[in-house]
Parts: sequence; structure tokens; C-alpha cells
Amino acid sequence: MSRSVASIKRAKFYSLVLFLVGMAIITYYRAFWPALMLVIGIPLALRQYLLGRHYDMWVTLFVFVGVFVTIEFDIQWEIFLPVLFTIGGIYIFFREYLESSTPSETEVEESLNEEIEEDTNENRKAK
Repeated sequence: MSRSVASIKRAKFYSLVLFLVGMAIITYYRAFWPALMLVIGIPLALRQYLLGRHYDMWVTLFVFVGVFVTIEFDIQWEIFLPVLFTIGGIYIFFREYLESSTPSETEVEESLNEEIEEDTNENRKAK
């Protein structure tokens, strides 16, 4: 697993902000389908990137952007979309069984320390 770029709290924050901005854009233009695939997929991929889960990020982008491109450009989806979803499902299945899904104590402690440090810095700036 690669080193994370941000704490879990920051990664969730950035992905939520990106998701809400994306929802605002597709609501304004009234273009829900298939743009919703990008609005869901890109924030998920960003969160995975920030947490250092690069393979997860690429699979997420492959599936969600693949669905968007298939629908938007009227590609024969009867075969392509099931292949996309199958690849995503197989990856998730094997990832869970081949990797340890529980973070080590060191990783949890580092994440908590980063969050405490970020909160302390924010409190100092507020004063």
C-alpha cells in the first residue's frame, strides 16, 4: 500500500466537496444521466488517491468513466458494461482476500496523529 497523501478526515472532506460541486453542476445543466457516473466516480477516485490506494483509484475510474463513455458516445453496451462491472467486482473480491483489510496499529495511530495535528493547527489559526 502506498503512503497516503492526506488523513482519512481530509480525504473524505475533499471528496465530499468535489461530489457536491459535481451535483451542483449537473443539477444546473439538468444533465443527470450519464454525468452522474462522473460525479460519483471522480470523488471516489480522489479519496482513494489521497489515501494511497492507487490500484483502487484506477479501477474506480475505469468502471465509472467507462460507463459514462459507453452511454455518452452510444457504444454497444450489452457486452462492454457487463465486462466493466465484472472486472470491478473481481478486483474488489480478490483485493479483500489477498490484502489485509484492517490497517495496522501504526497506520491508525499515524492517521489519528495527523488529524489531531490538523485540528490543532486550525485552532491556532482561528485564534
